[in-house]
Amino acid sequence: MSQKYSHLYFDLDHTLWDTDRNAEESLSEIFEELNLTQKGVPDFDTFHIQYKQHNERLWGLYSDNKVGKDAVRLHRFVHTLQDFDIHDDAIANSLADAFVMRTPHKQYLIPGTVELLDALHSKFSLNIITNGFKEAQHVKMNSSGLIKYFDTVFVSEEVGVHKPDPKIFHHAMQHSGAKKMEDCMMIGDTYQTDVYGALNAGMTAVHFAPHGKEKHNAPVITIRSLMELLDYVG
Repeated sequence: MSQKYSHLYFDLDHTLWDTDRNAEESLSEIFEELNLTQKGVPDFDTFHIQYKQHNERLWGLYSDNKVGKDAVRLHRFVHTLQDFDIHDDAIANSLADAFVMRTPHKQYLIPGTVELLDALHSKFSLNIITNGFKEAQHVKMNSSGLIKYFDTVFVSEEVGVHKPDPKIFHHAMQHSGAKKMEDCMMIGDTYQTDVYGALNAGMTAVHFAPHGKEKHNAPVITIRSLMELLDYVG
């Protein structure tokens, strides 16, 4: 098979960097350090379930430009604590500060990440397009060892526009040296931001859905494991 693509663009969180595992480990440590059971939270698992719901909702609003960075950073903890009738801004701020300082240094990667990047990095221009916070995303890339594989890292906060806006994909193409959108493939776990955005920008879109059952129709490519990508890049 001839090589169809020259530039591959990856989402970072949940696609290469194991956000769930890294965040859970970090939260568990902070939960114990702040003695949250003594403040009225039954146990960590219950706290974690509530946190994930608020975090996902706020990130969705952030991607839609309906809330700002600071709202995501703090309010996911404010709302989680409120679920346990804890109304303490100091605790919420301590959680927020500790989480953003600690979590990016965690190093767990999605299974298959290193093997895939080892197979690709000498044959393609590899790039990151992420909606994460700039101070966190660069730390993640460096701490996990991912940075050595990538030519460019595009963080929405630095570019000034979030996925799924086509502008961030066009910006990435222009600044990574791709000649045309047909040469570009975007790989990500979130349909609304990664797949929908890439399609609207004219890129080939790959939905990484390891736990899902959805199978999208063409032109969207669906993969369950990262190594499946090798079947499609040529």
